Amino acid sequence: MEYTKDLILNVNMKEARHKIEKTKWTSSILKHIKNYKTAFIATIALSLFIAIDIALLTGFVSLLTKI
Repeated sequence: MEYTKDLILNVNMKEARHKIEKTKWTSSILKHIKNYKTAFIATIALSLFIAIDIALLTGFVSLLTKI
């Protein structure tokens, strides 16, 4: 019965499984980023601002220690 359905609908389950398993992890990450653009941009911006803040505070503290 299943074989006749496959023949009528022209479906080969082996090929379908192979296509599903062939997706790469990078493509799934990129798809996730495309779906959540604002959250991704906010996370990147927050990380950048934290790095700049640490650099500025380190420079300020080093200036205070030289005085």
